[in-house]
Amino acid sequence: MSNNHNAKPHDWRAALLAALREVPVLQRAADAAGVDRTWVWKLREADPEFAKAYDEAMEAGIDRAEQEAFRRAVEGTKKGIWHQGVLVGSETVYSDAMLALLLKGRRKKVYADRTELTGADGSNLPPSQIVIATGVPNADDFGDLA
Repeated sequence: MSNNHNAKPHDWRAALLAALREVPVLQRAADAAGVDRTWVWKLREADPEFAKAYDEAMEAGIDRAEQEAFRRAVEGTKKGIWHQGVLVGSETVYSDAMLALLLKGRRKKVYADRTELTGADGSNLPPSQIVIATGVPNADDFGDLA
């Protein structure tokens, strides 16, 4: 890997964007373009046009990864069957876990994990009994414990 810090941003930009479209991982793309990833972040902050191109390349790479995940889940992959060190056949292996993950991501209303809050008898809780806790409590929240 060559980190040419004297290079102008446009010298490595096209290579970085092409690499992101192939594999949407910044460190890998920066290595392929021969640039330190901190230069990428600096250019993103300074150049809205590059930031847009970066986001588009990253999305294209993620789309490509999603297509491959779908292919493995639905079309499957060939796996060799070996017996005593000899390839005797093959089978198509599908990924149920990958398919479930894709469906959860794309059809949240149907497949997302949910938690239902119910009373002891299974009935709906009245809104006054539902408390959603987030973050760290304030010191004032415990005033009645003193």
